[in-house]
Amino acid sequence: MIGLLGDISCGPGLTCNSVVGYLTVLMGIILFIGSVYLLLAAVFGPRMGYLVMAVALFGWMMILSSLWAFGFWSQGLSTPTNLGPRGTEPHWQVVSTGVQVASETYPVVASYPGPPWEIPTSATDPRAASIGTVTTAIQTELFTQANDALVKQGQQPTILPEDINVTNVAFTSVNGTSLAAAEAFYTGGGPKVTVFLYHDSGNVPVYSYAFLGASIILFVIHVPFLDKAERKRKAVLTGGKPPTFTGPA
Repeated sequence: MIGLLGDISCGPGLTCNSVVGYLTVLMGIILFIGSVYLLLAAVFGPRMGYLVMAVALFGWMMILSSLWAFGFWSQGLSTPTNLGPRGTEPHWQVVSTGVQVASETYPVVASYPGPPWEIPTSATDPRAASIGTVTTAIQTELFTQANDALVKQGQQPTILPEDINVTNVAFTSVNGTSLAAAEAFYTGGGPKVTVFLYHDSGNVPVYSYAFLGASIILFVIHVPFLDKAERKRKAVLTGGKPPTFTGPA
């Protein structure tokens, strides 16, 4: 049933699975945070209840996002980092595709398949392990382009990734950036094209750092207001003038 819902369009660029996911997150916030706020507001009043809840929430988020980003041995001595939401994973990114390719940023692409491009010939070559991921990246890019072209022509997208044959995968590097190039063609016929890629190191911990930074900022903002509200409340409890009654909390 879930797989069926995932194929149903709920709007431009949306599927029912994504809509259900957004609604689940929204309902989780309303139920788990909202219910706590209602209890605190009933005891402390709406303003004081919000401040108590906010400081506790952002303090907890600081701890949780720190564990996400740095591990802090939360699962033992071998605890890995980047345990939370993951950003962009390291991957091979296609730069250009064509019968002849060129790049102003990486002019070395024009010399493929000659030097300094090298095709790994030994299984012990560290670059040999990247041939599979480069091949997959090229197949994904080309079969996507081919199917998009078929859709624009009013035809059914029938090309599969395995229909793209990739050969002569070669590697080089420029200023510390790993580059790859290969030749590819559709097994059903068509021209042989050259595909040029670079290795994107990604940014896996970006969301963990974003949560940590936002939590610290919001915690620091709310603490002074909570302190001020607590001082007023203490003054009332010790004989001060209570605020004007405006109705139930």
